[in-house]
Amino acid sequence: MALRIIEVVAPGDMGGTIRKVFSEHRPIDSWSVAEHEEGGRRVVIRALVDPDYQQSTLDALQDALTGSEGWRIVLHPVDAVIPKPEPDEEERETREAHRRASTREVLYWQIEKGARRTNDYLLFVALSTVVAGAALVTNNVAVLVGAMVIAPFLGPNLAFAFGAALGDKALMREAAGTLAVGFALAVGLSVLAGAAMPLDLEAKELLDRTRIGLDGMAVALASGACAALALTSGASASLVGVMVAVALLPPAVAIGIMLGAGEGVAALGAAELFAVNVASVNLAALAVFRFRGIEPRRWLRKFEARQSQRNAFIVLGGLLLLLAGAIISQGYFADFRGFFDGQTLPPAPRG
Repeated sequence: MALRIIEVVAPGDMGGTIRKVFSEHRPIDSWSVAEHEEGGRRVVIRALVDPDYQQSTLDALQDALTGSEGWRIVLHPVDAVIPKPEPDEEERETREAHRRASTREVLYWQIEKGARRTNDYLLFVALSTVVAGAALVTNNVAVLVGAMVIAPFLGPNLAFAFGAALGDKALMREAAGTLAVGFALAVGLSVLAGAAMPLDLEAKELLDRTRIGLDGMAVALASGACAALALTSGASASLVGVMVAVALLPPAVAIGIMLGAGEGVAALGAAELFAVNVASVNLAALAVFRFRGIEPRRWLRKFEARQSQRNAFIVLGGLLLLLAGAIISQGYFADFRGFFDGQTLPPAPRG
């Protein structure tokens, strides 16, 4: 994450409080501009803040200004600073205690957009479903990965995990609803394709999305963790989005194709794979958010967030353990049955 300018616009009598907060949180530089408005005096104070201190500075400013009226905090991105600020050794050691990869507020604005059920989201789901379905039935891996660049299910899943980390039930509900609508659209379009067109139901890429295994669970866990880590570290999440999309959209498309073709057992296998992958992505993303220290500012909200996190870990972790047990038991059962199916009676003795 890069440097940012934190700008505070507030009534003039709050200027001393704002400057004190900035001075206590090691800004690289700060400056102020007094503005006169009709009916009162306002002050604009800006500070160039290192990434390691942005979250603590924002929290302190909100604590200091809460209860007052007419204030606003604005974050500005910074492309470059000349000369580049270089902390000394003592400063580097102090930063380790305050290190945060990204601010909670910046992450919220980034992630909340992915939970919205917009027309663009629905169009992305529809288009990626068409391309992914064509790739599955033709075994075209390159086209399949290309369809995943859109990554329509990345936003809702990360938003749900982020909402669980903050105890934000409204965000969790919005994200779950958006994912459900996208899933229904993808399955519905795929059902129409499976019922209306003669498709190759024996295509390897398609059949692979109707079988559930521990390897797929591991991919989904890694995808969710990488997506959350990319966001909290300020890295690009585009390639991670491809990973998440590969784990989520193809199984949804496989459900619809198999249902449309009347293959209920195969559709059920794809549904199990989709459920496992959704739970895995959310569980891993939630664990990363928790590890990175993403939590509400106020104590009461922290308590609610910890309850939300605990409940999410129990539900998602329990679901994955049950499904993993089912996968392992199915494997043992298949091996056991195969052993006896391969047995032959010894030849009868002569004489």
